Amino acid sequence: MQDSEIIERVLAGDHAAYATLVERHQPQILRLLERLVGCRDTAQDLAQEAFIAAFRGLKSFQQKSSFSTWLHRIACNKATSAARRRRPVPLAPTADPVAESSDVSARLEQADRQQAVKQALDQLDQRYRAVVVLADMEDATYESIAGILDIPVGTVRSRLHRARMELRERLRPFVTAESSSS
Repeated sequence: MQDSEIIERVLAGDHAAYATLVERHQPQILRLLERLVGCRDTAQDLAQEAFIAAFRGLKSFQQKSSFSTWLHRIACNKATSAARRRRPVPLAPTADPVAESSDVSARLEQADRQQAVKQALDQLDQRYRAVVVLADMEDATYESIAGILDIPVGTVRSRLHRARMELRERLRPFVTAESSSS
C-alpha cells in the first residue's frame, strides 16, 4: 500500500493506520537523526517528536513532495531545534568493519579515523552538517535534500561544497600524520 493511500485512511479517521507509516519510515528517520545529533537516545526522542508532529500536521500535508521527504524535513527541523537548545553531542559509535579483524593496529587506526571524522562533523554548523549527512551518509540526491531542507538545489550544492572543504581542512592534520607514518 502506498503512503498516499495510508494517509487517506488516516485522514478518514483510521488513526491506527498511521502505525504503518511509522513502521515504514522509522529506521531511516532514526538513522538520520542519530547522525545529525550524535546520540541514540536523543535521536529516538526527536524521532518520536517528528512522528507526532507529522501526525498532527497530516491535514496540512499538501503532497507536493513525498511523505518521506516531508517527514525528513520535519526530522531535520527537530534536530536543528534540539541543536539550538543544547550543546552538540559527539556522534554515536558506528559499526566497525575492521573490528572483526585480528589486526589490533588496523582496529586502532580505524577507530582513530572514525573519531576524527566524528569530531570534524560535530564541529560543522548544523546547516552544513545536515547536508553532508543527507548527501554522503544517506545517499540522498541534491533534489531530495533540497526538498527535505526546503532550500534551492544551488544552495544544497554550495553548502555541500563548503562543508566538504571545512571537513577536509579539519581532517588535514589527521591525514597528514597518517600519510607520514605509512
